[in-house]
Amino acid sequence: MSLIRLLGLYASYWYYKIRYHRYVRFNGFTVVYAFPGSSIEFVPSRPGTDDEPTVINSHWTSNLLGLHQRSILVARYGGRIRIGRGCGISGSTIYAMSEIVLGDDVRLGANCKVMDNDFHALDPGLRRQGRPEDIPRRPIHIGDGCFIGTDCILLKGTTLGAGCVVGAGSVVTGTWPPGSVIAGNPARLIREQKI
Repeated sequence: MSLIRLLGLYASYWYYKIRYHRYVRFNGFTVVYAFPGSSIEFVPSRPGTDDEPTVINSHWTSNLLGLHQRSILVARYGGRIRIGRGCGISGSTIYAMSEIVLGDDVRLGANCKVMDNDFHALDPGLRRQGRPEDIPRRPIHIGDGCFIGTDCILLKGTTLGAGCVVGAGSVVTGTWPPGSVIAGNPARLIREQKI
């Protein structure tokens, strides 16, 4: 990694840390980077309420389950990330080329990956050309109060209704109604609960 890129990431981190200091708490150095034409947004606390801040853990002691990496939030190629109030993210990657939306009070367990794209074109000829417009992508929406267990992977096109629970190590895609408890690779419905 070049020194210029490293300095850019460091400056970006401090920009977000200072801009959102009232309602986002960064524990350890978090990579937060929105490329030109892309955006990362943290929903502010409501005035006059005691909303909990969003907490993003990146230091190895900030989540004693064991973090394999720092938290990484990247929006690229026009992608958009929107993180609701009172969320918790630990050592996870959120990488948007389309749109990733986390509702309020979402808990993203240690070492999760949330990706609304395939990073590369599927066709070998298109992959060699390396054009961003050939990369498949679809939005991800995670409803209010969802709990995503450790080491989960949420793939493009995933929609979780409010209050969904995703078991540790699951690979998730598709649409799941509110209150679904899902687990596995690929994830399947275990049961539904009232929310």
